[in-house]
Order: sequence, then C-alpha cells, then structure tokens
Amino acid sequence: MKNASQIINSIQYKPQYRKMLENKCVSRLKSSLLPSIQNNIKYGFIKNNKLYFTISSTLNKYDKDNIINTIKMILKSPMILESDKFIECFNIEIEDVIVYVDHKPKVIFKPHCTDSHSLTYKERSSGEFEINLHDEKLNSLARAIQEIIKKTNSDEA
Repeated sequence: MKNASQIINSIQYKPQYRKMLENKCVSRLKSSLLPSIQNNIKYGFIKNNKLYFTISSTLNKYDKDNIINTIKMILKSPMILESDKFIECFNIEIEDVIVYVDHKPKVIFKPHCTDSHSLTYKERSSGEFEINLHDEKLNSLARAIQEIIKKTNSDEA
C-alpha cells in the first residue's frame, strides 16, 4: 500500500497537477541560492513560462541581479538540470526570471517559549506543616518531602 508521499509523487507528473510540480521546482531553485538570500525570498511562482520571485527590501540591486543571474545559469546548464537534485524542473520550460522587491517587512511568527527548566526557586517553607493523609503511600511520600525540606533549611542556616 502506498503512503501519501508516494501517491503525490506518482500523480504530480500528470498535466492536471502541473502546479504541484512547478511549486516543487520553485522551491528547488530557491534552495540552490545562498542561505542569506533564501531567507529574504518571500515567495515564488511560475506563470506564462516566467519565474517570478518576490524578495524583501533588505536586499540591494546587486543581490537582485545576482539572484537572476544564478537562476538563469542553473536553467541554461543542462548538466545541472538533468541531475537528480533538479528532477522536478526537467519538463518545465522557464524563459525568463523576474524578481520583484516588496517593501513590506517579512512577518515571521515566533511563538513565545520560556525555558522553564533553568528556573529555580529558593525553598521558603520551614518544613513545619501537618500531614493528615489516610493513604500510607502518600503519607510516607509527604513525610519524605517534609524531611528533605527540613534538611535543606538546616543546611542553609
């Protein structure tokens, strides 16, 4: 039985699913660029045999020309395109590369994470509390915790 990845790989070469293959080709071409440039590329797509990339405004004119020349070099080199890395781009004809600059900042959602493992608190209890538990296992556990608290307070004093 095939899994989802195998099913997608088998149907992506059909004409009605050409957009999936184009999307993979764009992501492959994007991955061939420098990591500093990859981070500034917002999105890319292929329309009318032209490859469009939208980059953030942090890149200058030289970087824009560098992106265009690098992608054109990859697309013109049959040895690179016929390798296994660019197998998605093999049947896609790209005549031109167009790069737009978007002046809106790239929004990156980063969830707030706290490092709770490094937080330590000083014990404020003296260990003088009453334990009224009927279950013997819980009672012994609570008494062991009470002894640890009393021991740490006697060490600090």
